Amino acid sequence: MFKRYQSKPIERLAYQIQPEDSIYEDKHDSYCTVKTNKLEMITFVAHEEVKVGDYIVYLNKDDIYHCNAKIFAERNIIPS
Repeated sequence: MFKRYQSKPIERLAYQIQPEDSIYEDKHDSYCTVKTNKLEMITFVAHEEVKVGDYIVYLNKDDIYHCNAKIFAERNIIPS
């Protein structure tokens, strides 16, 4: 019934949260904001606790989301 399909390789736009960044989580919904060390504000969806080293993934202006570091490393090639 199910068939196997190969995924297309893609490039992702992502930002890795740095120790000097500030993380602001809204406890009433699933949004979070990170203030970067360059004073840029990134607001995104987060369904679990956001930690330093995790990633913020940008698909488009309406779809920006959190991905923990472990899952991101499993699914993406991270340059050393």
